[in-house]
Amino acid sequence: MRYLWLLMVVGFLGGWHWWTHARPVTRGSGVVVAGEPEQRALDAPRQWNARGYTFIARARYDITSRILRRENYHVDGGANIAPLDLAVGWGPMSDSSVIEKLEITQMGRFFYWRPKHGSTLPLPAAQLITHAAQMHMIPASDDIEKRLGRLRPGQIVTLRGYLVDVRGPGGFAWNTSLTRTDTGDGACEIFWAESIEVE
Repeated sequence: MRYLWLLMVVGFLGGWHWWTHARPVTRGSGVVVAGEPEQRALDAPRQWNARGYTFIARARYDITSRILRRENYHVDGGANIAPLDLAVGWGPMSDSSVIEKLEITQMGRFFYWRPKHGSTLPLPAAQLITHAAQMHMIPASDDIEKRLGRLRPGQIVTLRGYLVDVRGPGGFAWNTSLTRTDTGDGACEIFWAESIEVE
């Protein structure tokens, strides 16, 4: 009987977590984010220390996008800096009729997509690459961290902050991408998030 209660509690907590964090927001077909991310070079470099690391701002970055998927990290080398990764899309990658034809996953700080059921891609690969991103999210405050933790797939989110490189103890170095056209290792944006608005 004790184990039955334990299973019920675990099941309830799992269901609650899915409902509050993973349950997708349903949207109809059509592009819901038409604009491109805005990246601006800095007049002078910015650098600051937090959490035992040094952050070097490479560019101002503002983005409105649709959340395609999210993944929490607890034990990898960057978890105490960026506890959450967001896979996001804009333009054609914010259109449900495109997204529904893709299998989207995240693993090991990477973001993957492939056509569902062995079908063909709904768009040319180059278009998919330039309208989606995997962002390692560094919250600038406890409040931002809480708000990031409540994000769900399908939501439209506007984030403002900086693309940063990170330096830390033992020669730790983590560098951000500065372009939307790259793929593979080093292609993710490392985003110091200072504000968040959700639709």
